[in-house]
Amino acid sequence: MDAQSFDKGIKEVKKAAEKSKKKFTQSIDLIIITRQRKAKSDVPVDSIVYLPNKVEDVKTCVFVDKDMSTQSQGVFSRVILKEDFANFDKKAIRKLSKQYDYFFAEATIMAQVAAKFGKQLAALNKLPNPKTGTVITPASNLKAVAEKIQFAVKINNKRNNAIQAKVGDEKMDDQKIVGNSMAIYSTVKSSLVEGDAAIKHVYLKSTMGKLVTV
Repeated sequence: MDAQSFDKGIKEVKKAAEKSKKKFTQSIDLIIITRQRKAKSDVPVDSIVYLPNKVEDVKTCVFVDKDMSTQSQGVFSRVILKEDFANFDKKAIRKLSKQYDYFFAEATIMAQVAAKFGKQLAALNKLPNPKTGTVITPASNLKAVAEKIQFAVKINNKRNNAIQAKVGDEKMDDQKIVGNSMAIYSTVKSSLVEGDAAIKHVYLKSTMGKLVTV
């Protein structure tokens, strides 16, 4: 799969989107269908890809103790202090988990975050994790961390063989969408033991459009 193939697919998707004349800007998603894993030892794809081009504004929430409250303000969309954890019941936690795209947590209170919010956040693959850079310390450059996550997209095929991620919209420059698509495709390919051979289908799709084979 190369950039030229994605470019051709994107042009086809945009052409169809233009004809549909919807009163809103349609998103463009990349869909990768992987083959069934052959053995339990085959690890599913579960990564964060940092796209070369920003697709949309990402909403962030951070859990911190008092020591990091001041430096967190104005950096993340919402700051929740450890002392306020008691104010969240199951309904409030459920609502919170759906309001934000990424959750961060101060390392020293990660155990309390997991105990209080872990079940709901883990179910949505949003629990802070050192591997994704979402566990922070007072020494962290919070502004840099928050800006970097604006280019992030989560991909996984744990539950089924389909990986779907937004790579742009119908108004975005074609080459920027190509760059985003290639970044995700390359990550998926390198994450699979059999590489390209483990990828069954690759599609592009606008919000209201049909699947376009790449």
